[in-house]
Amino acid sequence: MFSEKAFQAWQARRPEIEERERLRIRAEIEAEVDAAHTQIRNQREAELARERLLHARRHETAVRLLGQPTPELTEAQKRERRAEIRRGVEREFAAYDEERARLGAALARR
Repeated sequence: MFSEKAFQAWQARRPEIEERERLRIRAEIEAEVDAAHTQIRNQREAELARERLLHARRHETAVRLLGQPTPELTEAQKRERRAEIRRGVEREFAAYDEERARLGAALARR
């Protein structure tokens, strides 16, 4: 059993104990938020790097394919060739968007 004096001493220290507990919990939450921000920033930087790389690859491919000489092609054949190149680029975009959505879904499940 507790003595009355010990109980009163505990009651007197109770606000201090509660404040320390609040500070500890607040520090834990701040650490979790900081870790989440760091993870989001790292993921965004990686995503931007992938976007820049994909854009550079698409641009290089389009310039290379469009820059090849095609004097023997008719205008209709040239239009078809450009349309084919456009479809290829759109397929790359769609594949990138699917990968991005899949990664987003995987992150959302965490």
